[in-house]
Amino acid sequence: MLTLYLTAAICNSLLFTSDVIILTYPRLSIKKYLIFFLSTFALCFMHAKFYFSFIVLVLLVVNSLLLLKFTGKPYSVFYFPLGYITNCIIINMVSFAANMLWDISVKELNSTQFLIITFAICTFILSCPVLYLVRRLFRKYLINIFEKMNRKLFVFIALTLILCAFMVFTMASFFDTVDITHTEYFLMASSLTLYSLFTMSMLFIVLHSASKTYEAREKVEYLENLNEYTRNLEMVYNNLRSFRHDYINIMASLSAYIDEKKYEELETFFYEHILPMQKNLTQKNSSLDKLFRISLLELKSILYTKLLLAVNQDIEVNIDIPDEIDSIHMDPVDLTRMLGIYLDNAIEACLETEHPILNFHLGKTERDIVFIISNTFIDKGLSIAQMYKKDITTKGEGHGIGLHNVSEILNRYDNISHETLIEDGLFIQQVQIS
Repeated sequence: MLTLYLTAAICNSLLFTSDVIILTYPRLSIKKYLIFFLSTFALCFMHAKFYFSFIVLVLLVVNSLLLLKFTGKPYSVFYFPLGYITNCIIINMVSFAANMLWDISVKELNSTQFLIITFAICTFILSCPVLYLVRRLFRKYLINIFEKMNRKLFVFIALTLILCAFMVFTMASFFDTVDITHTEYFLMASSLTLYSLFTMSMLFIVLHSASKTYEAREKVEYLENLNEYTRNLEMVYNNLRSFRHDYINIMASLSAYIDEKKYEELETFFYEHILPMQKNLTQKNSSLDKLFRISLLELKSILYTKLLLAVNQDIEVNIDIPDEIDSIHMDPVDLTRMLGIYLDNAIEACLETEHPILNFHLGKTERDIVFIISNTFIDKGLSIAQMYKKDITTKGEGHGIGLHNVSEILNRYDNISHETLIEDGLFIQQVQIS
């Protein structure tokens, strides 16, 4: 009997591990797959020997959490219950076919070593294309939704899938030790399939509704950024109109000094009033000129808004955009949120210094887009790791979530690397998007 338990545990463990290998992409290390196999084997053996239904629930939860830890991707908690449900449906369909063709009962299947191995191999062969299709659908349609999903909805979907898998097991286990007719076998197999499809359909409807909500939110944020961009353009236009009107008065003042030969007063007037105005206007125009290399309206609007804000607060702004930027592989809303937080923090930090400086670089390498934001700051004793913790701040109550939010955004992307540095009295944020 022990041999039978070991056979069943090994077959199930290999089956579940192969499911995870198909669903996880990019691949995990062999060591992690081995740990997953051993965890699954231990729980499957305990279930085969003691046959406590509760062990199956523990199996689902423990292995889902293991995948979450190994991959670092929250949506990976869905992989194990999805694989479990797929295997349950397929093995019951295969066993129903065997029951119809050769009159093999569930009792015989569970008590014969040869049949356990044979049915596990058949299930593996049939489940591979199904799970590969699930992975393709995940990556093409669902991962973007999962990455934006709030935590409560995420937990709800994960629990629903785990409970669905447990219910599928419970429904099938009623007939493990009894002989049933072909009709009853058909009803059992079809009930499992229909129940699983119904649950998946309900979850799909929830995800579709969530997707529409996120799209609506993105459009609102896009319009808000566009409105802010338009308001800033209007402000610049009004400043230029004001300067044009002031130009006549300035020329009249200069001519009056010259006519009366008050050259010392003219020199004072020029250095105290004309030259600062010229420098300020030159810096603003320089900022605008550099942003013309950006084709993405969302990116241009957030940069224009924040950098002009910095210029208007007498911050020395240095902008370097040597390349034409026409595409970035990052969600526009996430991109504007990231840059908005970084630039707000940079402006606040450098305003505390005696000579505020903000440097912004946006350029291309062979494959990547690189953002570098650096600013002067006053060191208040916080380490870089502490700055990224939620609610850790030197700004007072209500602050301390900005960098934590950016960290959560960037962790959702496999194509983004990020580094925070402190060098030569500058606080530097560097983001590389491939």
